[in-house]
Amino acid sequence: MTSRISFFKLTINEWKKLGWLTALQALLFAMVIPLRLLLPLALEKKVKARSIIDVLCENVGFDKTLTTVTIVAMGILCALAVFSYLHSRKRLDFYYSLGLRREALFLVKYTAGTLTFVIPFLANQALAVLVGALYGVMSATVVQEMASASLLGILFFLTSYSAAAVAVLLTGKTLTSVLAIGTLSVYLPMVWLVVCGCQQIFLPTLLPDGVTYLGGAYRLYLTSRRLMLERSSPWIMILAWSPDGAAVRQGLTGMWPDLGSICLFLVLPAAMTALCLALCRVRKTEAAGKALAFAWTEGLIKIMLAVPAALFVGMAVYEELDSVAWEICFVAAFGALGCVIMEFIYRWDIRQALAHKWHIAVTLALSLAIFLLFRLDLAGINTYLPEKEELAAMSVRRSYSDFCYYDDEGKRTKNEQDILRLLETDKVDLIYPLAEDGVRNVQESNFDGYYVSLNVEYRLKSGRMVFRSYTVNSDLYKKAQRELMKDEEYRKRYYPILNWDDERLEQIEDIWVLLPQELWEMFAQENSADSSDGKAGVTSYDEKMTDGLTTEIKTAADHPDISGELAEDVMDGQDSEMESDSDTGQDAETDGWEYSEWEYAEYSASGVMTGMTLSEEAGRRLIRAYQEDLAESDGLLTDVGSEGSMSIEWKRGLNDPYNVDRYLLRKDFTRTMEVLREAYAEGTMNEKDMRG
Repeated sequence: MTSRISFFKLTINEWKKLGWLTALQALLFAMVIPLRLLLPLALEKKVKARSIIDVLCENVGFDKTLTTVTIVAMGILCALAVFSYLHSRKRLDFYYSLGLRREALFLVKYTAGTLTFVIPFLANQALAVLVGALYGVMSATVVQEMASASLLGILFFLTSYSAAAVAVLLTGKTLTSVLAIGTLSVYLPMVWLVVCGCQQIFLPTLLPDGVTYLGGAYRLYLTSRRLMLERSSPWIMILAWSPDGAAVRQGLTGMWPDLGSICLFLVLPAAMTALCLALCRVRKTEAAGKALAFAWTEGLIKIMLAVPAALFVGMAVYEELDSVAWEICFVAAFGALGCVIMEFIYRWDIRQALAHKWHIAVTLALSLAIFLLFRLDLAGINTYLPEKEELAAMSVRRSYSDFCYYDDEGKRTKNEQDILRLLETDKVDLIYPLAEDGVRNVQESNFDGYYVSLNVEYRLKSGRMVFRSYTVNSDLYKKAQRELMKDEEYRKRYYPILNWDDERLEQIEDIWVLLPQELWEMFAQENSADSSDGKAGVTSYDEKMTDGLTTEIKTAADHPDISGELAEDVMDGQDSEMESDSDTGQDAETDGWEYSEWEYAEYSASGVMTGMTLSEEAGRRLIRAYQEDLAESDGLLTDVGSEGSMSIEWKRGLNDPYNVDRYLLRKDFTRTMEVLREAYAEGTMNEKDMRG
């Protein structure tokens, strides 16, 4: 048994042998931490105290991506360098002949490798503190955050280091160790993307739990991002880490880590180190030099890698050929090819590429079974349609509605299934035909006319809830929606804007109205007619010229197909006008010309949508008018037939970053259009926001 003194001496001796690794990390962290802080301060000749603090907070402390990436990379490098003895039979025979237990030898190496990181990392963190002190901006708070960031960095290193050590113990060569680390890093996200791709392509009606407002595989991937990405491997957990919990607070240099994260990065290295010690006990000396240290893992790893690859190829062939026979052929061929390649990597002998044929057989069976399950919808997901008598309630909603739903606390409800539950109605007879049409369209894939994407909920009398997404005939949807909207209570649930009171309106930051150019021109003509009758004043040429040009530039920015040429023409015109004024000595404000800003929108193509921001008072009147018009309408708001839209931006901090509601406008909303005409005539548009 090794005593404490001998363990300490062995560790120090081993650390000295790894001096090159310590020096390398010292150099890297010097460049990443103190030098990165010192350079912008030294190059700036006249630095104000406030800017020094900003530079300090931007380069050191919490949430520094470059530092975190370097820590993760050093953890992997240290594991590969320190535990390389496991891949050499001669070195293993030498170390095991010293009388040290395998576990003790591993801990000596492990501790020495940790010292090669901790010493240079802490030294460079201290140098960063010294640089800040020399520039007079170091405070007790920053020192405290630097100390906490150093502790968090050490936990990150131990996590990366321990995970890489597990990969080294599972393999017998450095090359396969590197491949194992790469595979473990991305395997779960890649498998999840393959599953999401199969869902998007073969099961388009499936509406997974947690779905937001996006579509397809990316939607499902984002839904499970925290589970499948941030928890998929120790290295990605580090790189994707962000503090979570009610106790999280903002520091000077970044977000303070929460207690849960600290506990997680304490437990993970401890658990993986314990796994390493267990592997050391059972790992045979003969494993050195082989691709994998344990023979029983060869077939398992081969199948786990070859099956997703075969499924991915099957999806790609489906997109190109749409032939079940060809898809089966390609899935089988690439499944077998994946096994052959893996076997070659194991043996480095092409003659043994077909050594384990049962691996190929299992891979083909699993690949074809999973592929056909999705491809032929053997589970009946796309064609699922409960009997009408089994249903207690249903709900329906357009998939891409831009307005949002909010809970009692004013927080945005993102989960589509929660929204569908909110819109439940017992009028099954009105919604059921939509589901029937959706199922029929999935089976026949024959679309004539206009169609809309709908999300549907079935609530069975047994209490079970099923969610589906369909493509349904637009006329059929409009007919059902008109009937549903006759119920005032349902209409208020479907359109949250109908429930907004004065308190809710106080939370609005801006209202941006987007209308066709012709409609604004009509308002301008009416305004001009009113002006000739003495009912309204005329804005000066300089104001309208400026507004017209900035509005035109805004229009061009919103329409990339004409933005380059249009913006160039507008700016050229502005420059030439300024030169003309300078040459003639005339002032544009006094030359006697009066223009409406819409006369300067003639550069735009026909049908261009142009927007303006309403003042606070005009915006409130617009909302009230819109509520009345929507309450008295048939309740149909669709892109087809709409005259524009109004985007309502909420004050920052009240909701999530995507704090905008967008409602479509209709020309027959007479009160709404009258408010817009009055706002235009009164000049109550917000000029600051009009100019971007």
